[in-house]
Amino acid sequence: MIDQTDIKIINSLLTNSRQSTKALAEPLNISNVATQSRIDKLENSGIIKGYTATIDYKLLGYNTIAYVGIFLEKARHYPKVKEKLSAVAEITEAYFTTGNYSIFTKIYAKDNFHLMDILSEKVQVIDGIARTETFICLEEGVKKEMMVTEEL
Repeated sequence: MIDQTDIKIINSLLTNSRQSTKALAEPLNISNVATQSRIDKLENSGIIKGYTATIDYKLLGYNTIAYVGIFLEKARHYPKVKEKLSAVAEITEAYFTTGNYSIFTKIYAKDNFHLMDILSEKVQVIDGIARTETFICLEEGVKKEMMVTEEL
């Protein structure tokens, strides 16, 4: 079980995962050792899975973001298709979904021509994919981690 102090640690790490244990401990009025012990507990339980960097892909030349709905020939193709999609570097997210699409993905591309190449040469050639539907993102309006608001 986690308590309100654990939730405050989680939310603080979501805001800045590079801050020191001392910086985390001070507003909580607990020791660095107690804070590190709580972080270790959250990591060991699998609640904290890791720490990542947030990249501005536009500064690296990836100016097109697209969301691609993928229709599978049969749902049983999902495991193999998922494995192949994970090998496509430009696909940063893929979800097995209900509704119109079997899989919904997020793709970063340098431009529309690069996106067309990714789709035709890397995605649509995967066995088990029947067809795709692409939505080009005009702006990322909201992109954040969800803050935890209550005890679990």
